[in-house]
Amino acid sequence: MAECLAFLRYLYLKALVAFSRFLLKLLTTTPSPKPDYVLQVPSRDKNRTVKVHVYKPHIEENAQPKSTPVLINLYGSGLAIPLHGADDDFCRLIAATTGHTVLDVNYCLAPEYPFPHALNDVEDILKYVNNHPTEYDTSRISISGFSSGGTLALAASTILPPGTFQSLIAFYPATNLFQDPGLRKAPVVGGKDRSPFWTRIFRESYIRGMDARDPRISPAFADTTNFPDRMLVVTGELDESAVEAEALAEKARDEGRAVGRDVVIRRVKGCGHAFDKKLTGEIVVSAKNETYDLAVEILRKS
Repeated sequence: MAECLAFLRYLYLKALVAFSRFLLKLLTTTPSPKPDYVLQVPSRDKNRTVKVHVYKPHIEENAQPKSTPVLINLYGSGLAIPLHGADDDFCRLIAATTGHTVLDVNYCLAPEYPFPHALNDVEDILKYVNNHPTEYDTSRISISGFSSGGTLALAASTILPPGTFQSLIAFYPATNLFQDPGLRKAPVVGGKDRSPFWTRIFRESYIRGMDARDPRISPAFADTTNFPDRMLVVTGELDESAVEAEALAEKARDEGRAVGRDVVIRRVKGCGHAFDKKLTGEIVVSAKNETYDLAVEILRKS
């Protein structure tokens, strides 16, 4: 009986997520990324690969090929919505200005692939990088993510061995998936709140009965020991995810002082969730440019 009820719940969640995907496709513009090329990286899941958009740094003509540092980037999906390619501007800028090869990962989504499949994809990409040392500098790997991609980046950093990542960059991540989304409040009133209903649906699709206090799901409950020496956490004052993200960043900074961890916390004014994707006015354009430049600065040190 329990298995039957769980399957019926899965069908309910899948129907709702499919409907939300349809609405998004109908009402918004699909990302049109322009990577240098596309990789299909083997997954641990049978008969599946992980699609990766690759952005290569500029190499002077006649220069000898050499391994490059790597940034693994994870897009914002709500853990359920296919928006791979939305970070094209960011990935291209990083490749052009920092010397990093950027691997923009199309990790798998819930409810078809619940926890921990997305994290497994990150580990499989990392394994691929480490298996290609002539192409990638395996001593200089960093990770970044936007929204739920930032959540995954933080979670991956806590479960992998210390030193795996040189730097971590998280834009407006959710860090506490245990808390009811309806209870979150932005630091400043005036933003457009995201629907608690849909946030609950996406979260349940991903978690599927697991304890949301698991640090692999909610980085807010993680031991910060494994976090990299350099971190950038960007939030918006009109975003209800800001408070929890800043709390984790402050914890990582305070607990990492003894080892010299450098944590930059930047809350941008007049901006809400995914501000860098909206570009609807001077404030968000300026905030995008400023925070992307901070990411460039962090990675140039990596």
